[in-house]
Amino acid sequence: MHLAGKLGLKNDKYYQAAYWKAFEEFFGPTNGPVIKAMLIARDDQPDTGTTELDRVCYGLRQTMSWLAEAIERKAIQSVGGDVSAKAGSPTRSGPVRKKRKAAS
Repeated sequence: MHLAGKLGLKNDKYYQAAYWKAFEEFFGPTNGPVIKAMLIARDDQPDTGTTELDRVCYGLRQTMSWLAEAIERKAIQSVGGDVSAKAGSPTRSGPVRKKRKAAS
């Protein structure tokens, strides 16, 4: 849990409940458990911790980092946390696009 750990919310039960709520809101009640199971099965030793939430968050970061961050931010905001002030602004991952030259 990248952002929640920096804010000291990693073991907060209200944050954890908010995370699962945001996760289910995005994936839906039918797909959420399937996605969760797939992410948990993907890696059993993430560097973020050993809890179910750690494993799901890590797996989601490895596959869709933008979504992992969005879910974390939504959960943090729903428990009254301020992501921008304490955790810093998000960093861009992946290659940087070069501007295309205009055709002559």
